[in-house]
Amino acid sequence: MRILHTSDWHLGKTLSGFSRAAEHEAFLEEIVDLADDVDVVLVSGDVFDTYNPPIEAEELLYDALARLGDGGRRAVVVIAGNHDSPDRLAAPAPLSARHGVFILGRPGDNCRGRTGPGVSCTQLQPGVLGVQLPRGEEAVIAALPYPSEARLGTTISCSLHESDMAAGYAEKLRSVFADMAEHFRPGAVNLLTSHLQVRDCTIGDSERTLVGGAYQVPATIFPAGAQYAALGHLHRPQEVPGAPCMTRYAGSPLAFRMSEAAHDRSHCIVDVQPGCAPTVELLPIDAGRPLVQWHAEGGLDEVLTDVEAGLHEDAFIELILYADAPPTHAELARLRRLDRDFVRIRTQLPVTSNIRLVQPDRRDLPVPILFRDFYREQCGADAEEELVDLFLDLCEAAEGRGSSALDELTGESPRRGTAS
Repeated sequence: MRILHTSDWHLGKTLSGFSRAAEHEAFLEEIVDLADDVDVVLVSGDVFDTYNPPIEAEELLYDALARLGDGGRRAVVVIAGNHDSPDRLAAPAPLSARHGVFILGRPGDNCRGRTGPGVSCTQLQPGVLGVQLPRGEEAVIAALPYPSEARLGTTISCSLHESDMAAGYAEKLRSVFADMAEHFRPGAVNLLTSHLQVRDCTIGDSERTLVGGAYQVPATIFPAGAQYAALGHLHRPQEVPGAPCMTRYAGSPLAFRMSEAAHDRSHCIVDVQPGCAPTVELLPIDAGRPLVQWHAEGGLDEVLTDVEAGLHEDAFIELILYADAPPTHAELARLRRLDRDFVRIRTQLPVTSNIRLVQPDRRDLPVPILFRDFYREQCGADAEEELVDLFLDLCEAAEGRGSSALDELTGESPRRGTAS
């Protein structure tokens, strides 16, 4: 049996206002092409980037799932991650099951069965699917969508100590997985899929901290009876060390932050037979534009020369402009007119510089420069990149709900609680 494991698509995600839809569409084309030689597709959560994804993202998903299911010729199992609205993601489940696509939004969800030509599916217990493929092979798939304490609908621990709550959460998941594993069969391929964070794995700064009573768990919670455990949440593809069965994070298909630019991105193909250890093949993902951090030590002149020479034509660029003073309005306007996608422009000033931004030009400067100058003025030190990224994320989340943060940085609005 051949399985395609994929996760963390984050459909609808943007990069500093730049759409990633074309890249997502190209990635989904690759997935559909690979599925021609696949029996089962496992999508391990974070299908969308937000609870309320744009219509364009939903259209991409529904089109891809219909093509992957191929009228029931193969089984596709999709679970919700922490970024997904479980109810919204699972809303089309009654229709999608007809295509061989089985969507579970919450832990313990009932799943629509399917009979007839192609894939047959029965529910062995909530969250556990018995799947028979067209050629007669059988798979048992234990599917646990993002299992926060809230979505599990239970209180994990009455203790207020973090260590007790984490231990109680791990024990609860161990019990859930053990119950699911009771339905594994010797003559079937036994699979597990979930969306959670395992200790001792490499994490990045793109993964939103799991909230609502979800903690990091030890690799030992997974049942030994599973032949392969397909996980989502961490964006770096990796095998989970110390797990009783072969356990992997598929990783994200695109680089969503500059810190992910160097990540290997791959399609995860798993070949497995009943009672046998699986083999994993990683195929490179071709879709996706590069993310580049460009250090222009020669200042604006270097940028203009290199752009004319064709440098970074297809990249999203964070430009670090080395200069003795912040760029003027005219210089910024000249940069913005270049045929390049600058997601951020920031100035690297000399360490000893005490230059302050001139008030009339501040409104025209990029937000990262404004924030760094504000932080330097208030704290007497340069802001760390993690703090700048967090501020930009908050600005992005607040877009359309006012610009009080930007107004304070530019000095064009009184602070809350003060008189005009």
